Amino acid sequence: MKKKTAPRPSRLVPQQPVSKNRLKSRFLPRGRSQNSYRRNRFKGESRKTWLRSLAWLFGLMTLAGLCLGLVVLYHQLLTSSLFCIKDIDNIELEGAKRLSRSLVLEQSKVGPGASLLAIRPGQVERALMAHPWIAKAEVSRRWPNSLHLTIQERDPVALVQFGEELLYMDRQGMIFKPLSPGDPHNFPVITGLTPEQFRHPPGDLPQVVAQAFQLMDVLKKNPPPLNLENISEIHVDLERGFTLYANGVGLGLDLGLQEYSEKLQKFAQLWPVLVQKGLLSKINRINLNFPRRALVTLKGMEANP
Repeated sequence: MKKKTAPRPSRLVPQQPVSKNRLKSRFLPRGRSQNSYRRNRFKGESRKTWLRSLAWLFGLMTLAGLCLGLVVLYHQLLTSSLFCIKDIDNIELEGAKRLSRSLVLEQSKVGPGASLLAIRPGQVERALMAHPWIAKAEVSRRWPNSLHLTIQERDPVALVQFGEELLYMDRQGMIFKPLSPGDPHNFPVITGLTPEQFRHPPGDLPQVVAQAFQLMDVLKKNPPPLNLENISEIHVDLERGFTLYANGVGLGLDLGLQEYSEKLQKFAQLWPVLVQKGLLSKINRINLNFPRRALVTLKGMEANP
């Protein structure tokens, strides 16, 4: 049997439980109580908060002072004579043909004494384009005290009749103004169309309007009596095409919807014969919409082509 050996003594020293007060004392400086530490910490945080608020207040006051200074400076610049239009000669106008200079300046609502800093070019452009004869406008400031206005007037090519009213049509096929007393009226009158046929986006002409422009371009180059300056009316029928009425001719001329030049040449050959035989007063219509011949309708008769 083996002999029992005595247990070896343990080297571990038994530890006493650490009390809460002792644990706190390890983390607190000696000689200071817990309440004094909290008071000092609170005082430090209050001082930082007060300094931060003071810095924010100082920044806001600085910003407010800067804004006020800028407002005062801007007001001084607005009232400064350096940037004011001195007289009407400091306003340059370009592109006015039909409209007078005084009318354009009145429409722009800009005149001597206005400051360039207060003028808004976009606002002036919209005021100019509110006039029916002005299609485009561009305004630029010429420092220190001049203004440049550039306008593009509408170019009317015909009058369009809707019921009893006559309205101008420009080269873009847009209806822009009724005919008023004093307005020029030496344009051909287009009849037979409706307002709906002119409600189109810019640059997108309806087919019948584009064909009317083609016919007028041909008539510009055509000799009398069927040149554009002598045409009083262009009647449009979507099925039969265009019918011309000219001053001094006294009859209707049917051209259809195509080959205008060839048909006008045919009439040019027929015209001297009708004049020589004295038949113009007896003819109501001439239909040139047939190859190699013309259909003549006398007054009081109807033609069935």
